[in-house]
Amino acid sequence: MGYLPGFATPRIVCDVPCVGKRWVHQVDEYDRERGISWWTTNHRTGIERTDSGALQRRYACYDPIRTLPESGRAWWAEQRTAPLVPVA
Repeated sequence: MGYLPGFATPRIVCDVPCVGKRWVHQVDEYDRERGISWWTTNHRTGIERTDSGALQRRYACYDPIRTLPESGRAWWAEQRTAPLVPVA
């Protein structure tokens, strides 16, 4: 981080499956109760060079459940026991 100017220094790096490590540039939304943040990037990787939707895609990052308030932990417990909905 010492070699990058402040505006280019990553604050969070996420490891996205099939894409690799991504700098988190723009956090779109953060749900403190459930511990979910959604973010976007302002660049494409080599894998995404022909993907026209890559710059608009939102990626989710999850906080550890143990760090959430009781209401958030209860919400995740409900999700674990909820039936799966098939994806069409």
